[in-house]
Amino acid sequence: MTEAGPPVKLVLPDRHLQPSKRLPLVVAGLAALSTMLLWPAAHAWALLVWLAWAPVFVLALRYVTGSWLRISATRGLSYCLKLPSRTRLGSVELLASNIAELRLEATLGSRLMGLWSLQIITRDGTAHPAFRFFPGLDRLADELHRYLEQR
Repeated sequence: MTEAGPPVKLVLPDRHLQPSKRLPLVVAGLAALSTMLLWPAAHAWALLVWLAWAPVFVLALRYVTGSWLRISATRGLSYCLKLPSRTRLGSVELLASNIAELRLEATLGSRLMGLWSLQIITRDGTAHPAFRFFPGLDRLADELHRYLEQR
């Protein structure tokens, strides 16, 4: 009979994530597609639809270039999200006693891009903003879940 040693501690590696660079490309593609579809009916007026997509493209660029997530086992999860109306800064302690739920969701469009959305709900009911369009969030959520279960 062999003795089982101490349980293996999972180590959460330090990470610095940024949103996928595909987001502005998808917005540009949607602008081009909507313009092409309206061209037979509206001709030159369809270019106004293309111009209407410009603010969405600028907001997507702002989100992609200014947002980040930093994950560390010792310092927790820190984030900066450049949202349309403001910048959200915050942090979450990675303690099982502090986190009530990890919500991993994906809309149809984000599934087509292969990108998920992760939201952290703390025990006191505070919902942190959803981290959208970051590559590898599905794997990160799984690692966070395993890490929190062992603590």
